[in-house]
Amino acid sequence: KKFKRKIVLFTDAEHKVSVDGSQLQAVLDGLNKMECEVIVVGIGFDDEKDFSSIAKSSDDAGMKQEDEDNDLDQPDKITSNDAPTAEESDSNIKEEGDVDNEDMEDLKMESDSRARVKRENQMLLMSIAKETGGCVLATNGADIEDTLQRKMPSKAGRKNAQRYETDFHIAPNLTVVVRLAKMTEQCNLPSLKKGAIQFDPESGDALRDGAGELMTHDTGTLTRHFEAEQLEAGIENEVPLDMRVDAYRYGCDLIPVGKMDLAGINAAFAGDTNRSIELIGYLGRDDVVDSGLLMGPAYCVVGGKESNKSRSAVAALAQAMDEMGKVGFCRLVKTKNGGAPIIGALFPMASDGGRHLQFLQLPFADDVQHFQNRDMDPFTGSEEQVQTCEDLIDSLMLPDGDFERVSNPTFKAYRQMIVDFAMNAVPKKEELREEGLPEENILLAAQPKPLCEFDATKILAKKASGKISAFLEEFPLQETKEDEKKKKYWGDDV
Repeated sequence: KKFKRKIVLFTDAEHKVSVDGSQLQAVLDGLNKMECEVIVVGIGFDDEKDFSSIAKSSDDAGMKQEDEDNDLDQPDKITSNDAPTAEESDSNIKEEGDVDNEDMEDLKMESDSRARVKRENQMLLMSIAKETGGCVLATNGADIEDTLQRKMPSKAGRKNAQRYETDFHIAPNLTVVVRLAKMTEQCNLPSLKKGAIQFDPESGDALRDGAGELMTHDTGTLTRHFEAEQLEAGIENEVPLDMRVDAYRYGCDLIPVGKMDLAGINAAFAGDTNRSIELIGYLGRDDVVDSGLLMGPAYCVVGGKESNKSRSAVAALAQAMDEMGKVGFCRLVKTKNGGAPIIGALFPMASDGGRHLQFLQLPFADDVQHFQNRDMDPFTGSEEQVQTCEDLIDSLMLPDGDFERVSNPTFKAYRQMIVDFAMNAVPKKEELREEGLPEENILLAAQPKPLCEFDATKILAKKASGKISAFLEEFPLQETKEDEKKKKYWGDDV
């Protein structure tokens, strides 16, 4: 497996350094051998350069060098120890004002000396970046995130969508081949994996690897089937594999279905055996958007790869629907082997590359559930209680500010827990407990904390603290006892 290695160096290059040319060249040769780039993020730098398109020094010995880069190709000759002495600086400084003002002269010498050290360090870092095919990024310190995002965009959660061809039935006797690709996908929390800790058979201590991490084994699940009658008699007689059959639960009963029966059922309801998009009719764009029934993921529909007629048909359909304010109501079969069809809307879209269609799923009629809220009992409290409720509601309103992008509390708690466990190491005794970590430790680590004073949660908590206390005084909590609910199944009433 090939990795793209990068070293990101953050520096202001304002301190003197001493560089051994032979050692530096050995390090650069090692980085080039590993194909590792050095990316310098210079705080307060005047210039930035990108050497990623230039070949490494070991591969371009025969290429012509530009005159302005001759000094950058000799890292052993560029050191910040060559900073001028006070006597040399005096000869280069233009005297201004009173010559006898020693404080002003000392400050000027110190400023010029620091500027020269930074300039020489920048040249050294540029030569290192050029040798490794990296780059030097200039930033003022406040835009570091934007600078890194421009050079190294985040790839977390991104996935290359697979584009496959499918038949697009636009009208009776009018079918073209189009390409369908998924545009969005649901993001889930990373799943945790169970593992068995390895112990030393002699000492009984947990084994650790060279990095100090616990050594574990993968765990699995093994399911065994026994005859119920003999198991009640204390005899463990496992059912052979050829005597087992799959079954579907219907209420509290199990209905056995053989493999041949299941294949026949799937063949009877398979319908289309190929991927296809069938346009059924047209709906108003505003009506579909305002319905609130659109679901993900989104799919992109473009013309065929080698068919000009297909691309023209998709572009013409998208332009016509856009001008008329319509969307296409269609039926989509995503899988080859007769998968369950879904319905959705085809939206006309325009981009720099041309016009295309975007598919968004719609629910079937039976999938939409209409809930009816029961009428609330009239409130018969006092005016003070009514005013307390109104004050609490007003205090919990979002203040003025940019709160359009609110982070997911689940992801926030998960990341906070990972950071807390990484910063606050757990003792070995607690880490190896059979029952795991105490629940209060996990809840404390996963508790999302506001990042700053402008966090929406913290602002509301400060604003509504007095109103919440007043509400609790007016409506004190009361303990209620409820009977334990027994688990019931559908078959219990039959």
